[in-house]
Parts: sequence; C-alpha cells; structure tokens
Amino acid sequence: MRKGNINMYQEYFYEIENIIKKNLEKRHMEKITLFGELEKSARELFSSDRVLIITGFLIKGTKKGETDGPIGAVSLAAALKELRKDVLIVTDIYSEPLIYAACKARGIDVGVEIISYGEEELFCNDLLKWYNPSHIVGIERPGKSKNGKYYSMRGEDLTDEIPNGDIIFENAKKNNITTICIGDGGNEIGMGKVYDLVKQYVPKGELICAAFQADYLITAGVSNWGAHGLVSALAILSGENLLYDEDMEKNILQSIIKVGGIDGCSKKNTLTVDGLSLKENTDIINELRKIIQLAFEKNKKFAFVE
Repeated sequence: MRKGNINMYQEYFYEIENIIKKNLEKRHMEKITLFGELEKSARELFSSDRVLIITGFLIKGTKKGETDGPIGAVSLAAALKELRKDVLIVTDIYSEPLIYAACKARGIDVGVEIISYGEEELFCNDLLKWYNPSHIVGIERPGKSKNGKYYSMRGEDLTDEIPNGDIIFENAKKNNITTICIGDGGNEIGMGKVYDLVKQYVPKGELICAAFQADYLITAGVSNWGAHGLVSALAILSGENLLYDEDMEKNILQSIIKVGGIDGCSKKNTLTVDGLSLKENTDIINELRKIIQLAFEKNKKFAFVE
C-alpha cells in the first residue's frame, strides 16, 4: 500500500464528487452536496481497522430490498478487504439475498449479519461489543425521522416493517465510533447533518428527513455511486486498482435482480437502479475509472491493466 499526500489529490476528489452528484437534481438534492466530505471519509477509511457497513432499503408493498445500496456496500467491502481491513456487512431480511448474491458475483467472502425486527436493541448492543468497529458506514439505509418513523421518498410509512438500525449509529456516537453515511434523497441514515437543507428543498423533506447526524456525509445521485466514489478516492490514496469495471457492475446488478431486487423508483424487478438504466450506471463507473487513471498517471502510480 502506498500512502500519499491527501492535498495533492484534491482536484481528483473534486472531480469524483462532481461525477457522483449527477441526477441529484431529480431528487431536488442538487444544493445539498457537501464538497470535501468525500475526501474526509476516504481519509477515515484509509486509516480504519474494522469497518461495519449497513445497507438495505425495503420497498413498500414488495417485501423486497431495492437495487440501490447492496451494490455500493459490496463494492466498498471488496475495496476495504483489498486494503486489508476487516469488514462486516449488516442488512435485514429484505436485502439479505441481494447481499449474498452481490458478494458471490463480486467474488468476496465477507461476514453478513441480519438485523431482525423487534430484536434490534439486543442485536445492536451485542454487535458493537463483539465486532468493535473503528468505523460504521451507512449506505442507502433508512433513518428515523424526527417523529421517530421511517419513510420512503414518497412519504410512505415503513416503520412497522423496517428493523431499527439507528440504534447502531446512536451507540456508535456514544462510544466515539466514526460514522460515515451515503444517501441520495434525505431519508437515509446520517442525513440529519443537512436537515435544514432537506426541509427546504426536498418535497416532504421535513417529514422524511432522517434525524441522525453522521460525522461525514456523502450525497450522490444514486447511493451506489457514492460508494463507488468512495472506492475511487481510496484507490487514489492507496495506489491500488480498487474500483471494478463496467462488466462487474452489470454482473452484480444482474445477480441481485435474479434474487428479487427491486428498483426503488419503479418498484419493478428490472435491470435498473433508481429508474436509471444499466448504461447510465456503468457510465458512472467508467467516468470514475478515468479519474483514477489520470491520478495514477500524474503521480506515477500503477495504471490499470486491461
């Protein structure tokens, strides 16, 4: 692993942030990009030891998890494992098959824990004790609003179905464990950091905005893209090729569709993420890989071997 001067990479981090913020205007989130948070998050994970990643967003009326979240979680988990970090993924029964399918497609062996409805307090307390993470990352995971309920972007009440994952983050804050969150709509865990902006710009923002405030918050047009952006930043810092190519993105998306993954916007079992086509998603991968390549070439690090 090659450690680098973070300041020399700022131009690349900025380009990554511009890439992953595409599509934010469709969520009325374009004014809620916190430039610099990607760099801070990457720096944190670069020096991490044990990382807990929680993801999975139930789509109302389907009993299935959505395609946004699991892909990003597995992308980040694989990158962290390549950097020799210890990684654990936490999800719920709705997204469990998606996570296992994505891990198989990516070819990684990572621990997966399932948080069950009604048993959250004991589960979360025990999890933090035995795993003892240095960092916790939330990727497209619903967060409780200020009224204590979980909501979809449409304002649908999901409280009676979604296990309370906020407990993990609340306990993390009490124990000085760093939290990093990625979201695209305002209702994801961690978005309390920009509550006033979500309330102002996002439809039903005051109702749906998650209350918990992450230490570091990455907003992206699609949460998977935010995770890929974080992987890209880690690749630049480490000098290692950590971001997979468009073929792998396609394989992973196909694998989670086969086990029932649902598009969060259309509520259909299609080869899309948040209403965006496979090509629109692989285009982001290709753009990010170009930025990594430019950084490698300029700083005389390893270039991709195609």
